[in-house]
Amino acid sequence: MSLGFHASIPFADHLGFTLERFEGGESTLHFLPRPEHCNSFGVAHGGALMTFLDVIMATAARSMQPDSGAVTIEMKSSFMRPAPVAPG
Repeated sequence: MSLGFHASIPFADHLGFTLERFEGGESTLHFLPRPEHCNSFGVAHGGALMTFLDVIMATAARSMQPDSGAVTIEMKSSFMRPAPVAPG
């Protein structure tokens, strides 16, 4: 994933995340889970979705200070329904 602050996130590349924009403390990314991102129930794995959320938060934070890093100390999410998966 090519980032405007000259950083690379190889795991985000592996998962297929794409960055549309990041500025002013906001970021827009896209992720269409593929079959290899599924759990044993055939829906998007929660770990892949949490990684997506983590990268969104990090890029939003770094849009304010591109020369500094950001790390997640703690994160919680309650999933309301399964995420759609790309056919294939």
